[in-house]
Amino acid sequence: MSHLPDEVLACRAAAGKIEYFEEILARYRVRIYRLCYRMAGNAEDAEDWTQGCFVRVYQQLSGYDVARPFAPWLLRVASNTCVNLAKARSRRECRVQVGLSGAERSSPQGDPLERALAGAEAQELHQALDTLSPLLRQTLVLWAQEDLTFRELGEVLGVPLPTVSARVQRALGQLRDRILPGNKKVEP
Repeated sequence: MSHLPDEVLACRAAAGKIEYFEEILARYRVRIYRLCYRMAGNAEDAEDWTQGCFVRVYQQLSGYDVARPFAPWLLRVASNTCVNLAKARSRRECRVQVGLSGAERSSPQGDPLERALAGAEAQELHQALDTLSPLLRQTLVLWAQEDLTFRELGEVLGVPLPTVSARVQRALGQLRDRILPGNKKVEP
């Protein structure tokens, strides 16, 4: 079964053959978890969100167009699910946290001062990411983490290229304004 293309697996899974959906799960679980982790900011929520994404994917399989590539469709469903979950959590908590796991936060080897500076820079980046709207964070995470081109990002998000470009530029601009020393605003 692992030799079958994703599109065939999706068709068969949509027909109710659960073993084909399990193969999709096996192929994409890590990728979707990484996406969820970047959007949720912690492992516990990421695990829940990953399950929620795959439930949503299963529910929407009947609407998948087999003439189109499967991976962008899957990423669109998963990232939109993450945005909805982030908005719901934001409404409950009034604050969405974005971060990296301890392994990803680990500092470079060598000089303790370099490690401390790298940790401080990572902390500042996470705080800046925390201020982005779920929509801009979704766009930036898909662009940076999944290494999607603007065209692929447009497919995943279901928006035209100019919109993709504007969102990436807006997100990067907001991060730059919050991180670069010359752009920091002094609080009274």
